[in-house]
Amino acid sequence: MKHILALLACAASMPALADAEPRNNVPPLLQKSVKGGGITAARFDAGVLRAQLNKPEVTELMYGTFVFHNICAQQWYEPAQFAAVGLTRVELFNAEGTQGFAFDARGDTCAEMGRLGKNFRSFIARYTVACTAGNCPPQR
Repeated sequence: MKHILALLACAASMPALADAEPRNNVPPLLQKSVKGGGITAARFDAGVLRAQLNKPEVTELMYGTFVFHNICAQQWYEPAQFAAVGLTRVELFNAEGTQGFAFDARGDTCAEMGRLGKNFRSFIARYTVACTAGNCPPQR
């Protein structure tokens, strides 16, 4: 009887494990960027990394921290591999996928931010657009 209950428990938990960490087409270099930190799902398509947090709201601080530490840091430490990925935009959404922000990662935006003397918060804000209703407007 214990054996059957254990098997049923395993079978019931398998679908949950399969959906626990969806990371569709995310390049290996960015896998570290989207693991942990509350990221529940991520997808990479045509240069756009779209990630979803397990929070009801994405604040500017959460978003700025994600861009600085999880995205641009990858470019600073591994510039050649980062360039090969072809990242052009990073979108970070709340748990419902309705609210968030998008960062213009084209060119050497991260490299420029990494130079000394930059105010990271205002720099990130210059390359950011707010996303609502699950959609992000084009970058400026």
